Amino acid sequence: MNSLPTSGYELPDRYEKDLLHAMAQGPETLHAYWEVSNRKRWLCSQQFECDYGALPKVLRIYDVTAVYFNGHNANGFFDIETTPEAVSWYIYGLIPGAVYLADLGVYTLERQFVPLLRANPVQLPRNAEAPWGSPIVPVALQAQSQHPAFGRIVPSDFENFNLYSNCMK
Repeated sequence: MNSLPTSGYELPDRYEKDLLHAMAQGPETLHAYWEVSNRKRWLCSQQFECDYGALPKVLRIYDVTAVYFNGHNANGFFDIETTPEAVSWYIYGLIPGAVYLADLGVYTLERQFVPLLRANPVQLPRNAEAPWGSPIVPVALQAQSQHPAFGRIVPSDFENFNLYSNCMK
């Protein structure tokens, strides 16, 4: 009987980092995963004078399609109460092609949402091919692309990507 050799090392359950990442899983599905460090848990328990595990954990999903998001001007949002031990969540029934952003936070006793972590914005893919000759960004959204406070043109999603190259010598 052959057995695989063991190195004696195990992957840790947590890495003591504060992170919240979101990624598209399909045209109508988003996946979010997170980790809250012990330091942030401790600060939270000190602020609310209760154990961090007793606070309701909440994912707040913002629709930020064609919005220069400042934290208060989303097209809409909804909350998902997660289980206390959850470290990831699938969000279903979203609008294909829309841009979403997620916050992980807690509810206070008065049901006020307090954000702890913010994820990256994610644009979901379309669920159908674009008609031939149609603009990449719909005309209705192009008119909204000027930031009202500064009068600057806000770049579209396709102008905001990083190029990474693997240069080998």
